[in-house]
Amino acid sequence: MPTPPEPALASLNHSTSESWVSLGNSDLKVSRIGLGCWPMAGITSIGISDADSIATVQEALGCGINFFDTAFSYGYDGRSDEILRIALQNRRDQAIIAHKVGSHWDEQKKRVVDGSPSRLKAQAQACVRRIGSDYVDVMYLHTPDPNVPIEDSAGAIAEICKSGLARYAAVSNVDSQQAARFAKVCPVVAIQPYFNMFQQESVAELQPFASSHQVSLVCYWILMKGLLSGNLKRDHQFDPNDRRLTYPIFQGEAWQRAQDLLDKLRSLASDLQCTVAQLVTAWSLTNPGVTVALLGAKRPDQIREAAGALELKLSPETIAMIGFWCQPQA
Repeated sequence: MPTPPEPALASLNHSTSESWVSLGNSDLKVSRIGLGCWPMAGITSIGISDADSIATVQEALGCGINFFDTAFSYGYDGRSDEILRIALQNRRDQAIIAHKVGSHWDEQKKRVVDGSPSRLKAQAQACVRRIGSDYVDVMYLHTPDPNVPIEDSAGAIAEICKSGLARYAAVSNVDSQQAARFAKVCPVVAIQPYFNMFQQESVAELQPFASSHQVSLVCYWILMKGLLSGNLKRDHQFDPNDRRLTYPIFQGEAWQRAQDLLDKLRSLASDLQCTVAQLVTAWSLTNPGVTVALLGAKRPDQIREAAGALELKLSPETIAMIGFWCQPQA
């Protein structure tokens, strides 16, 4: 087994210019941390209140985070859109809003993927109305519909942009081949894949396409549903209804291996006087394929903690050491 790199301290002088980035080849300047609005939907998260959610959005702006990620299906009744509408009242020009269409909930509250052009256009009109704006800045296809050619869905997103409901197009949950097919019909400024210390393969596969086409990768699951926040200890007892238990990493040997990594991260975070979540986020943003890290939050203190990652600049030795820890054999 190779020897891990020696640790080195981090500096806390991250420059402002490194905290902002152009989204693809667009004129949009976004914070490298975006607020993911899924927790505010209240579907899988508990302890949600509208007051806290509104305060979280407003706190994000105060912390220098201007990029907000929502979707038609973030809430059975568009809850996250309503939160953004209230929180951004008279402040819409300070925010970059990315929206996703192509997924909804049926009467039995089962998720339905529908990438048909008529559905995408109807959802785009609805979401813009719910947000209380004339447009959103970015419109994603939420996920490919296996029953609809991706080119047809791309054509609908292109028409949505042409109509003025969105300024730029994007696509989510695709591989590089799907992205290429989509972009032939509708050029995109961003792709949204998952990325975290345990799951880096999607970004690695997409990066060559993204780089050659000037497309940003806006990544979710940075903290893997809270696991990489460091707050879930090895002996954590999950509620039997906690949906995270459906993911293999929250069970058995995978859980123990994750906790082995977290033990190292907790020690390093203590040395660097930051939180585990800040350390994980800062490291993720050093990956050349990660343009923006989307972090979910449901309270103002959570988004304040997330924003602190932009102040943490890791040394090359620390970046390499964490990378070594993340290898399966480490």
